[in-house]
Amino acid sequence: MPTQPEFGRRMRELRLRAGMSQAELAGPGLSASYVSLLEGGKRVPSPEVVAELAERLGVAPRSLHAEDTGAPKQEAGDEIAGSAGRYAPGRIDLMELLFRARKEEEEGAFDAAAEQLTAVLDRHGDGPPDDMLWEVRWSLARVHGRNGRVDESRLLLRQLLDDPYTRSSTERRERVARHLAELSLRNGDLVAGLRFAQLAWTLAEPRQEASVAVRAGTVLVNACAWSGHRRWGREVADALVARISDEVPWRQRSAAYRESARLGLLTDDYAQARTWFERALEQIDPRQDINAWAEAQYYLAIAEFLVDQGLDEQVDERVARARPVIEVLGHTSMLVHLAVLEGHLALGRGQHDRARLMADAAVDAGAWPATHEVGVNLLWTARIYRALGDTSTAAAVYRRAGELCEQGGAMHFCASAWRELAELPAAQPLMDAADGTRRPGRNPAS
Repeated sequence: MPTQPEFGRRMRELRLRAGMSQAELAGPGLSASYVSLLEGGKRVPSPEVVAELAERLGVAPRSLHAEDTGAPKQEAGDEIAGSAGRYAPGRIDLMELLFRARKEEEEGAFDAAAEQLTAVLDRHGDGPPDDMLWEVRWSLARVHGRNGRVDESRLLLRQLLDDPYTRSSTERRERVARHLAELSLRNGDLVAGLRFAQLAWTLAEPRQEASVAVRAGTVLVNACAWSGHRRWGREVADALVARISDEVPWRQRSAAYRESARLGLLTDDYAQARTWFERALEQIDPRQDINAWAEAQYYLAIAEFLVDQGLDEQVDERVARARPVIEVLGHTSMLVHLAVLEGHLALGRGQHDRARLMADAAVDAGAWPATHEVGVNLLWTARIYRALGDTSTAAAVYRRAGELCEQGGAMHFCASAWRELAELPAAQPLMDAADGTRRPGRNPAS
């Protein structure tokens, strides 16, 4: 049974490190007010609650016990005071300002939080590097990232990566590199995303804590998938899956299986992809992460479609489950993924009018910051138009796909787009209009 106030301090520290508010940490069975009481040392959680909190924070349960961290115990309110426990008046003021800014962040007031943190740096930023100023910069980078200020977040994170205080800790280097990779991948810089993901994996993989390695490895597999590094990605995916255990939080287990499975699709190992997508789906409670549940459903539908073992009815059921959720969520990327999938499913059944409808929906859905993803989805969409014999539309979509893939750094897919565009005048429909027979080249994931 954890003791207080050590548990509450450690819980708050891990929550802030994860960039979560009390409301975000709360969920089914746990209210934001209860989370606040736990952090304030006014409640002692049961072992079941400890396990659930650890899973949501992405750490092993033992990480919530201050005595297990190897760090000296600190007095209340001193979780960022540093190993030296310095209490100079200026330092106490700095702590107060930082906590005030983090409270603004927890409440979703990102502009106010950024203003507070910027004021701290303006006042104290010229001092020597230490743990507290590092936390201020880290918090500001996180706030900018959550508020859509990508350039400011990226600049701060790169400065942190070169900071002496960051370089003195493998854990801090891995954390900054992984966030840089995730930020880059979400915002269309695949080259930087791949570079930082590789650094994070190199730092995390040798560590004993499986959750750290799994989290970093998942980002690298994602980067490999979009950049076309299939062999390398598969090697990392195999190592990643081997590290998955019950100590790894379910969200991380699910994400690791999903990204590894996508690599299986790209390397034409459809049976393995299907197995990994099934495992991903087993990890997800849709009441806690409906977004991941819907994504796993439609990707598993792709894998089952490609296995081609008479699973059409099962594929239709999965798509029918995922579609209303995705439409309610309204995420552009998921809507496009689903439209492309349904377009290829329609092609496989000779339903050409529906295939065109889905292709048009994918093109008209718009773009999102991950430029490489937009380009690759347009490549798959161009293949639908090509299969339908609409060479003029296919040519325009291929051209746009090539441009966006090049812009985002997905050079493998960029080469495919320009090659298929060059071959377009001689291309034949991939589906026979009479019998709807599937022919090579219609893999929507390759």
